[in-house]
Amino acid sequence: MVLREEKMLTNGEPDEEEEEEEEEQNPRASLTTQNTTREKKTEKQRRKEREEKEKARTRLAQREQTDKQQQWFRLRSIKAELQRRAQVTAQRRQRRQERREAEKTQPRRLGRLRFEAPDLEVQLSDELPGSLRQLKPEGSLLKDRFKSLQKRNLIEPRERAKFKLKHKLKYVEKRAFKEITL
Repeated sequence: MVLREEKMLTNGEPDEEEEEEEEEQNPRASLTTQNTTREKKTEKQRRKEREEKEKARTRLAQREQTDKQQQWFRLRSIKAELQRRAQVTAQRRQRRQERREAEKTQPRRLGRLRFEAPDLEVQLSDELPGSLRQLKPEGSLLKDRFKSLQKRNLIEPRERAKFKLKHKLKYVEKRAFKEITL
C-alpha cells in the first residue's frame, strides 16, 4: 500500500499494470476498491427491494397454503383408498377361510391326481321292478371299495393303466441278403 500511495503522488493515478500486480500480491485490495466504486442505494431502490421480498414471501406463503390444502384433499382420498383396500383384503381373507373350510371336507391330494367322486348309479323309475326282491344291484363292489379308500386318503387316486401298443416290425432287406425274385 505504501508503494501505491507514492506512485499516486508522483503520477496522479496508478497504471493498470501496477494495479494488476498489486491485486495478485494482495487479493483483498481489489475487493475494497470494488466496494468503494459501488454507489449508495436510494430510498426508492430500498423500498422496491423490500416490496419484492414481501411479494416473494407472500407467494411462498400462498404456495405453502395451497400445498397444505392439496394434502388435506389427498388425505381424504388416501383414507378412502385405504378403506377400500382393507375391505378387499377382508373379502379375500373371508373367501380363503371359506375355501379352507370346504377343503377340510374334501379328501387331500396324495398323488399327482385329484380325487374324483364316482357317478351315482341310479335306476330310473321306469327301469325299477315292482318289488325290492326283484331289484338287482348296480355297479361293482370292488370299484366302490377302491373309491372309498381313495376318498379316505388311504390310497392315492390313480388312473387306469393304459396298455401300450406294440409297434409293428418293419421288414428291411439288407444288401448282403437280398431276396431273389424271379
